[in-house]
Amino acid sequence: MRTPVGRHGKQEKGRFRLKGPVFDPTEPPFPSPHPTAFPSSTAVMSQLVGKRITLGVTGSIAAYKAADLTSQLVKYGAEVQVVMTKGATQFITPMTLQVLSRRPVAFDLWAEGANSVPGHIEIADSSDLLLVAPLSANVLAEFAHGLAPDLLTSIYLATRGPVLLCPAMNGKMYEHPATQANLKTLRSRGHAVVEPAEGMLACGYEGVGKLAPVEEIVSRVLSILG
Repeated sequence: MRTPVGRHGKQEKGRFRLKGPVFDPTEPPFPSPHPTAFPSSTAVMSQLVGKRITLGVTGSIAAYKAADLTSQLVKYGAEVQVVMTKGATQFITPMTLQVLSRRPVAFDLWAEGANSVPGHIEIADSSDLLLVAPLSANVLAEFAHGLAPDLLTSIYLATRGPVLLCPAMNGKMYEHPATQANLKTLRSRGHAVVEPAEGMLACGYEGVGKLAPVEEIVSRVLSILG
């Protein structure tokens, strides 16, 4: 057996150099046995690219969650047009949602075309999904009975695409036969509904009525448009 040669050309006893693969710092040391098991973050966050979502926000204490919802939808690549009712503006400012959606918020039926805000027919025709979260008992009833006293309800009547409704209200109001009948009417039109969650409500009661988690709402949006 030959003795390996040292750095100065002399043979060194007791030392053996094992020839192995050269380490490449640009390659992972242990390749994954399942290279396609997890999609890249870029692929995940681009599922809604090019999709236009009209986000209706109504007068509910849960209206503040529309900020997180808007942010998540934009992160997934969606173009979000926020439409607020007058009641919603009592809980969260239009400016907050304008900054997060990166476009003017629409909330006045009589100000269509002003300050680059599109009209209700234009919004309805250009939207891939009408998402209403939170949906109050009052606006839910207006949807069910075809009333259009404001911008959001007018957009609803003009919408021919998919509709996703996310009710949020006091548990007694939600369980009232009138509300349940209105929900049945809306479901019969093919609208999807994300049921409210159970827990401590803003009014102090504990029960059903909380807006579903934002993650659950986004998941339903992805199932419809993704």
